[in-house]
Amino acid sequence: MREESLSREIRYGKQDIAELESASIQVHLIYQKTAELFKRSVDSRSGRENPVLADAYLMNSAGSESPPAVLQKWIQAPSGWKCIGCELRLPDRVSHAKQKPYNDRLCLKAGNGKLVQIEMLIQAVVWSQYEKIRMFAPWLGDEPFYTADELEVIGQYIVPTYFSDRPLHEQGKVFKIHQPYGHIPLYQEYVDAPSCCVQVDGALLEGRLLTGVFVSDSQTFGLNPYVKDGDGGRTYMQAFVQ
Repeated sequence: MREESLSREIRYGKQDIAELESASIQVHLIYQKTAELFKRSVDSRSGRENPVLADAYLMNSAGSESPPAVLQKWIQAPSGWKCIGCELRLPDRVSHAKQKPYNDRLCLKAGNGKLVQIEMLIQAVVWSQYEKIRMFAPWLGDEPFYTADELEVIGQYIVPTYFSDRPLHEQGKVFKIHQPYGHIPLYQEYVDAPSCCVQVDGALLEGRLLTGVFVSDSQTFGLNPYVKDGDGGRTYMQAFVQ
């Protein structure tokens, strides 16, 4: 995947930034809470045969000197900010140029021998639990897995992601299939990102504008807007608050 960095600015309003920073922290905590389920599952099965799973998302797994940071991927849709997923990055390499996500480690071997992307798996598990809790709320008592506030955050900001395309077909929604080579497919409701045009090496590049938010230790420490072209390449920009 091509990655480039430009100095051109993408402007954000103060209210948008305030909401995005608050929402990204809340989503981050929900991801962590859900990832803890994987860690407990691995520990209960003496799961050292699959260390990737145990270290997939939890911040303290990589050691206190360089815990991974999370790059959340957000779209400012007509209905508001929407989080479509995340990537893990090393904090000492958090820049908007030439850094690689932990794609080689963010995977879990399923029973059929295929791999599933951990960051998308977490997203799908969060949404699956959210829908089940909403459906069975009257019978779950006072302590469902997510609190009322967390359920509100999930419903407002996290994009529906499923293990099957059936729910999206039944709802008549357009969706995107996440299936890198050799991986189990996951299905996510399509969110239309704003279109954007930038000049790269004298040529006009058209794509969709996404906003990366770096989160670690329950705080945000950087915005990283980028234009994603039709081939999946990213051209990173500078964020400017007006």
